[in-house]
Amino acid sequence: MGLFSPPDVDKLYAEGSVEGLVKAAKNRDPEIAAKASVALADMVDFFIGELSTKNIRRLAVVREALVLSGEPAVDAMIFVHTDKQSVHRRQDVTYVLGEAGDPKAVPVLIDALRDTDPLLRRLAAEALGKIGDERAARPLHLAAVNDDNSYVQKAARKAYRRVKPTD
Repeated sequence: MGLFSPPDVDKLYAEGSVEGLVKAAKNRDPEIAAKASVALADMVDFFIGELSTKNIRRLAVVREALVLSGEPAVDAMIFVHTDKQSVHRRQDVTYVLGEAGDPKAVPVLIDALRDTDPLLRRLAAEALGKIGDERAARPLHLAAVNDDNSYVQKAARKAYRRVKPTD
């Protein structure tokens, strides 16, 4: 691949170049971007496993790869929630679900508002605010008023303002 030539998605995939695939998924050429997104979607399970990395730069790339992977990543992250995997893994996917913005995640995020872990509840409130789905209005209002953690209350109030129904 030359300096100004289009990315070779097949080569990037074969090399396992996550950063290269992420960059290709943002390419202006819709065919290249779509092909890179499909390649990323094929690596979703790997990315979910990589969410536990302590390398902040790598974590950012993996999160972005999950967002760019689309529906397959959203489905896998929803499964992580429903399977009740480790709280840290659920925190990570909750954050990424908010970044992905897919309304399909709203029910599991609403459920996460009732988790025992306050950080997970706060991340769920923030994710629901980013998604902006009105189905989250009542659960967010209840969390803003009733949660025993002030950080969760604050996040829920902020998210509620973004999703409350307009009468």
